[in-house]
Amino acid sequence: MSIFLIILLFANYIFYAYLDLKNLPVLLFMSIFTWAGGALIYHLRSRSKEAAAKATCLILIACQIFVLCFFKYSPAYSLPVGMSFYMLMAISFLADVYRGEFDSLPPLAVVMCYLSFFPTILSGPIMKSKDLIPQFSSRRKLTAERVTAALYMIVFGIFLKLVMADRLSVSVDKVYSAPLVYSGLTLFITSVGYTLQLLFDFAGYSYIAIGTAKILGFDIIQNFNLPYLAMNPSEFWRRWHISLSSWFKDYLYFPLGGSRRGNFRTYLNIMTVMIVSGLWHGSTLNFLIWGILHGLGQVIHRLFAITKKNAQPSAAIRILSVSLNFLFINFLWIPFRVKTLHDSWTIFRRIITFAPGSSYFYVYTFIFMALLLVLMIYGAVKTNGNNPLKPLPLNRFPGRLVFCIMLFAIGMFAYFGNSAFIYAAF
Repeated sequence: MSIFLIILLFANYIFYAYLDLKNLPVLLFMSIFTWAGGALIYHLRSRSKEAAAKATCLILIACQIFVLCFFKYSPAYSLPVGMSFYMLMAISFLADVYRGEFDSLPPLAVVMCYLSFFPTILSGPIMKSKDLIPQFSSRRKLTAERVTAALYMIVFGIFLKLVMADRLSVSVDKVYSAPLVYSGLTLFITSVGYTLQLLFDFAGYSYIAIGTAKILGFDIIQNFNLPYLAMNPSEFWRRWHISLSSWFKDYLYFPLGGSRRGNFRTYLNIMTVMIVSGLWHGSTLNFLIWGILHGLGQVIHRLFAITKKNAQPSAAIRILSVSLNFLFINFLWIPFRVKTLHDSWTIFRRIITFAPGSSYFYVYTFIFMALLLVLMIYGAVKTNGNNPLKPLPLNRFPGRLVFCIMLFAIGMFAYFGNSAFIYAAF
């Protein structure tokens, strides 16, 4: 075992102990359990006992799901920090060992590092074992270009979090704490504010995690690609929380049959994935309804899609589709944000009926919406709908200028009243 691996493992566990010392033994136990389970599956496969290996894999994954559900839904225990994320990575390891993704069984220390990797353990991105574990033995060399790109990502992530997301949290928290006080228009604008806050908060964390991992020599998957530019619910999930969507596709949707067994089975698989996604995000009925509605949105789009595959829609159709899909996603973030179905219905009802009440229009909501709209238009026109935000080289004036502007904005406009990352609670 290399010195780097020892230091990294030690740093991972120190970081986790700082976040959640009492549940450190849970992480340690699940890491050993996952590696031992992978070793058993690997041994069975090496002896050509495929049926036994498959059964063992399914039983072990069921045990991991049971542990996650126990902590997530039990009123007597709090969910350990990062468990929702590292348990998906643990399931990935068992599945990848069964699928023969590794030429040899990774050592225990590597699996422990993989599950406790401190840049990603708090809120992802969720890395599949076949993508991250090989990097522990073949990391990229640290170069000046790599360091500057990493620093750019980290600063940009901090900017998204402290300047944009946490600023928006001021209005969202204020209005959502007393929805009956505010007008329907104020509630609608606040719902847009939360839609923006959630993107900036989670994307900010993802950029910080990706940049930090890059300095250490690891390449982490991008997690967002202009998700609010999506034309339909299916495309949204290809752009939003990409690592989670990819995980569900590889380890749930495809094993269920994907789209290979007829339309009805395809729709059933989509609904299953989205219901599981909702339950993964939270333990209340709000999240179950959220997952069901997202699933129905995808099924309905597939049923009534008028644009043929590979056909390019007109600009008018694209703008209309993006706008309607944004409203759909925006309204579904309401049950995602509030605590009860009653609160969700109260906000929906007051928005739809244009209910009278106090007005509270937060200027940052409009500023950040305008900035995101400009970015989306630029991405749609110049980069084929993809995120055009790339790290600029710091050895040239444009890169230095943007970097300094972000530092200046963080120093002048950062809001430190709400430092918690939203997805860290899931």
